[in-house]
Amino acid sequence: MTMLSSSRPLSGALHPGLPSSRSARQRGSVLIMALISLLILMLASVALISSTDTSLLTAGNLAFKRDLANQSERAVAQVRTQFVSGALVSETLLYSDQTGQNYWAHVLPSKKLPGIPDELIAPAKKDDITDAATGIRLRYVIDRMCISGTVPDKSTCTMGSFVDDKKGTAGITRVSAGLGPVYRLTVMALGPRNTQTFTQITFTH
Repeated sequence: MTMLSSSRPLSGALHPGLPSSRSARQRGSVLIMALISLLILMLASVALISSTDTSLLTAGNLAFKRDLANQSERAVAQVRTQFVSGALVSETLLYSDQTGQNYWAHVLPSKKLPGIPDELIAPAKKDDITDAATGIRLRYVIDRMCISGTVPDKSTCTMGSFVDDKKGTAGITRVSAGLGPVYRLTVMALGPRNTQTFTQITFTH
């Protein structure tokens, strides 16, 4: 009896020196996963850089606004000088508008921005204080909290108490209290990067 024998390669047998198809598929999958990981890292890096730039820009704008608020004190000091020893020291002058000194004896309308006098943001309003070195510009207006420009009283004006230091005899300081109209000072500060801030205070005199 003749025995026939056949030699068949086993399933998955490899030719010498050639990789199997399963190994090739595994290497292809690893390459795809690596590319996806690199893409995710790249997107995360772009998002981080964008977030950092935004944070730096926000911090810079906040610093500019804080500086503008501090610069507004210059307008406050100038107005105080006008009331103490300057053009607005006379009480009778305060009964009527003194536009040359940015003063109005009545409440200014605020139709464009709530609480901000329209006179302050009018296109014709010029800067009152300009710092060429820093590029900061200040504008301000003073309005008296009265219905009309008349002698102030409780029926037409918002009144407030104040304390005045006056020297008595022999250099002894004498303190006197009184009741006077309330004045409102509104300052608009303009700075770099189109930064804009408003500062508003009230005082009696």
